Amino acid sequence: MGIDRTDLRVTTLPSGRRVVTDRVPGAASVNVLALVGVGGRDEPAPQAGVSHFLEHLLCKGSETRPSNEVAEEVDARGGDLDAFTDRERTAVQLRVPAHDLGFAVDLVGDLVLHPAIRRDEVEVERRVILEELAQALDDPEDRAHTLTNAALYGDHPLAREIIGDRTTLRALDTDHIDAFHRAEYHPGAMVVAVAGAVDHARVVEMVARWDDGGSADHPASALAPRVTPTPQPRATEVLRQGGEQVSLVMSWPLGRVDQPTRLPLAVLAHILGGGPASRLFRTVRDERGLAYAVDASLALYSDVGHLTAFAACSPEAVVPVRATIAAEVERLATAGPTEREVEVAVGYVAGSSTLALEDAGTRSWWAAIGELERGGARPATEWIDAYRRVTVDQVREVARRVAGDPTVVAVGPVPRRAKL
Repeated sequence: MGIDRTDLRVTTLPSGRRVVTDRVPGAASVNVLALVGVGGRDEPAPQAGVSHFLEHLLCKGSETRPSNEVAEEVDARGGDLDAFTDRERTAVQLRVPAHDLGFAVDLVGDLVLHPAIRRDEVEVERRVILEELAQALDDPEDRAHTLTNAALYGDHPLAREIIGDRTTLRALDTDHIDAFHRAEYHPGAMVVAVAGAVDHARVVEMVARWDDGGSADHPASALAPRVTPTPQPRATEVLRQGGEQVSLVMSWPLGRVDQPTRLPLAVLAHILGGGPASRLFRTVRDERGLAYAVDASLALYSDVGHLTAFAACSPEAVVPVRATIAAEVERLATAGPTEREVEVAVGYVAGSSTLALEDAGTRSWWAAIGELERGGARPATEWIDAYRRVTVDQVREVARRVAGDPTVVAVGPVPRRAKL
């Protein structure tokens, strides 16, 4: 079964695995991305961090390829092998010169389907991940965002640190990791997206060899069922620790965010804190000089989301920064953005997305996300055109969802007298 959308083509293999290619004429490279619809929120609580642990192992080699061999083979081609985990997905990708497409597809398939879940590799990566966790806990900004998720989502898996914690990391063994891999990394939960100098039929033939002619045990899009988190009351949490600056995070829950709403929300986030023309950059930094780093961002999951404003500031500035951010958000929610603000933000989002089309990794990511989570892969130009059609009224409508008191988290040398 296949779908052809000009240079973007989609084929569903008999196994249920989907293959998407985005052909870029004249490209010198290809990016092979395997995206699996499972992440931190899909883990049993006693095994929190298993998705991220497995991601580390995916780049350590396969059952037949030791890690040093993989590293040498990738380096010898000038390639870039990478993997990442978030709360709802895990990915492995490899970018190489176009003539090494066969090598890249074969290696990514081997790593994703037959990872090196050996006791020696697991013990080495356990030490590495514990160091990664220690680094995250020592980073005030990282810590503030983690505490924000905990405050917003309570005891739901979305509240957990993606890496896991020391207790779960020390308890994970080869049997846990292998069982998780076997249960979650089935063809129906995986999209393979290849962008760059590619021929669709050739890529489909290569990926089909991953399945050895097998038929679907799970239908395409057969992702694990998820429980929607219960809304939590707005909270304020202060973690006092040493340092020169306070990391301040303010968040507003958005509830379920459907696909059409994501585009105006992205525009709204840029208006609030997306760059030098944004409200927060202008008021917090340019006009009042209260912070060097200030921005706004969206966290959107399959069934819930939130808008976040972040600033890093001196202890004595934390109260006025909090008040300034709250005032700007309230003004956006009540009066809405101006036509010029929407025009500028739409131009930025569409323009920066156009520039990103030159990167094969970005194109493969967009194709994979569209196919896995958004009802089907679409050419990147269609997404950009959709952004250009966002209206002032649409942005004003979503702005009204960002109302009420925020959840506030501050990490660092917060003064005892500060009223947050």
